[in-house]
Amino acid sequence: MNGLRALVMVALLMALAACAGNGTRTPPPDAGRDAAAADADSAALAGAEEKPHYGLAPEDPWERFNRGMFAFNDTFDRILLRPVAKGYATVTPRPLRTGISNFFTNLQQPLTGINLLLQGHPGQAGSALGRFALNAFLGLGGVLDPATDVGIPLRDRGFGQTLAKWGWLDSRYLVLPLFGPSTVRDGIGKGVNASVSPITWLAGREGAEVSLLYGVDARASVLPYEAMMEGAADRYLLIRDAYLQRRRCQIIDCSGEMPDYLLPDYEFEIPDFDTLRN
Repeated sequence: MNGLRALVMVALLMALAACAGNGTRTPPPDAGRDAAAADADSAALAGAEEKPHYGLAPEDPWERFNRGMFAFNDTFDRILLRPVAKGYATVTPRPLRTGISNFFTNLQQPLTGINLLLQGHPGQAGSALGRFALNAFLGLGGVLDPATDVGIPLRDRGFGQTLAKWGWLDSRYLVLPLFGPSTVRDGIGKGVNASVSPITWLAGREGAEVSLLYGVDARASVLPYEAMMEGAADRYLLIRDAYLQRRRCQIIDCSGEMPDYLLPDYEFEIPDFDTLRN
């Protein structure tokens, strides 16, 4: 924000200087030539400022395209998705919303188990499948979460992480239509996940309402986190860096201290999410 304020101040000073130079004084003999040269320099500078340099980050060489897709997604979200999610969060009682979220989360556990097995963690894969079975039979199909009460951890693994474990560590950042932040690797992973997900099977059997409810519930679950982006000078960069950092932590061990080069250069206060949810 300090940088933004500095740019605004420079722009205002340049505007004031231009206004001050627009007087009716008689120019000196060489003023016309000097003024023409100054105008040419100003035009060159303006042209340079109007052509931002995209793709400077090695992980985001398609930044021009990604920013355009980000703007499209942001507009679509502002016009449709966010109002629907806010309405859903307002009219749906909290226990019912929690039950719906638990149901969809539990449906993903078999897929998590398969990916954990592919990543070489058979014990964790068995834990994920056991969690699914316990919640399905004793938790009213997954609406309740008795597995957490008995200490079975919730894990989330997708095929994108499996590809990373198999060696595809570095992948270009890519903003997908509607689905938002991703990479080429994770985009392929999302496609594989969707093709074999129990939620896809359920939607095919019960109708598109299942997919709609899943999407609205997922969008409503991140409403409290919107406060983190308030005041961000560049929301695109904030979301990109946060996504890439999170994916690194899902692939490598981030339980210890994060290296400085993995931390995005942003400073903001973490909001009190418990307060925001109330």
